Amino acid sequence: MRNRLAAALALPLSALALAGCGLFGPETYEVDERSVEVDAGDEFTLSLPASPSMGENWYLADPRPDRDVVRLQGQDEDWEDDGGNTGGGGGTQSLTFRAVEPGTTEIKLLYCRLGSCKAEFGDPAPSPSPSESPFPVASGSPGEHDHEYFIYTVTVR
Repeated sequence: MRNRLAAALALPLSALALAGCGLFGPETYEVDERSVEVDAGDEFTLSLPASPSMGENWYLADPRPDRDVVRLQGQDEDWEDDGGNTGGGGGTQSLTFRAVEPGTTEIKLLYCRLGSCKAEFGDPAPSPSPSESPFPVASGSPGEHDHEYFIYTVTVR
């Protein structure tokens, strides 16, 4: 009886332990979580609200994060079907990073609203024109200005 109970509990407990190790995907941080702490070797994702079909995009801006601390692994966008309406749908844009070595760095992202930046998804961050500079550093949710910088502080243990 005791062996059956141990065997029955082994699988759920193993899954729970592996979930804490990030086996089921990288840790995800939303726009309001600007402080990221991860272990070296882990992947993490910054998930940001966007409407790519309406020209709202995020760009990795200069200065780039320290490559000895974190490295960009990829970008992805996902938007909701707007049912054929021309208003566009909401969605998310995600940037996935790998924590390389212990240290602290900043990830600076540029948010551009409603096609206000002349670049496509995946392009480097557009350079602001003299009339648009400096872009504000956002303290709240995206959308308060046409252009905003969002800065994430990443600590790798």
